Amino acid sequence: MVSVTLRARASLGLWLAALLVWMPGPAAAQDKPVGEAPEERSAEDIFLRSRRVLLGKGELVVDVGQFFSRSDDLQLAVVNNTLALATREQTVLTTVLFGRVGVLNETELFAGTTFYHLRSRVFVGSTELASGGQSEFAGASVGVRRTFLQEAAGRPDIIGSFDALIPKGDTAYVLGGGLTLVKSIDPVVLFAGANYHRSLGRDMPGGPRLEPGDIVDVSLGYGLGLNDTLAISTVASGLFTRSTPSDGSGPQRFDAFTLRFALTSSLAKGLYIEPSVSIGLSGTSQNFTMGVTVPYSF
Repeated sequence: MVSVTLRARASLGLWLAALLVWMPGPAAAQDKPVGEAPEERSAEDIFLRSRRVLLGKGELVVDVGQFFSRSDDLQLAVVNNTLALATREQTVLTTVLFGRVGVLNETELFAGTTFYHLRSRVFVGSTELASGGQSEFAGASVGVRRTFLQEAAGRPDIIGSFDALIPKGDTAYVLGGGLTLVKSIDPVVLFAGANYHRSLGRDMPGGPRLEPGDIVDVSLGYGLGLNDTLAISTVASGLFTRSTPSDGSGPQRFDAFTLRFALTSSLAKGLYIEPSVSIGLSGTSQNFTMGVTVPYSF
């Protein structure tokens, strides 16, 4: 009886030993990869391309965008010897080409240009009082962006930029720069930025002198990555312009506030699409902009 019991225990021990040898240990389970991180940039990164330095040396992102804007204002007009309230409608079709390239560690260069077609008309009911339009390039902008301080516990990314607008035609040269703060609080990325630009005085041949002016813009918003291929974002921004006309009529000011909603999605390897809608929040006029940008990452 004792011999049978000892044999049974020995047999059970051999089975347990064989089972332990066959089963993978904890280290083997940890070494086995569950999945691989995607090599493509996430949609959230692509959305942040104009606020955070994302490109390594030699990497390139090119944006092609098409936008339609419309604004309506009311003004007084004389129609058939009668004072009437007319509508002044402006529509702008804008094409944007913009590129960014990484040159050094946490440093990138950017440049872009804009072509627009503007059409305006003044009408009362079905009666058109005036109309006109023009098409032209808006010059070229060039600049550099660099990360001064990288994000860590308790502090955001701090990114600085310097840029210049090289005008075409009878507009002024513009120089300026700004700072942007970006903080990741998974799954949301928060950002805030401020820029200051100065338009330089310029004597036009055979025409009036363009006086210098000050331009300040601020923005605040967030981006939310729903997954690696889809992100949504909202940005509130304000633009404050101050200038002094050459006719001595006194300083002029223009303030504008905008709320922008966008969706960034991956289409294929390196190719993304970003439709957006912007709504004006200031003044008595009604204005909006809608369009789509297609970024391509090399």
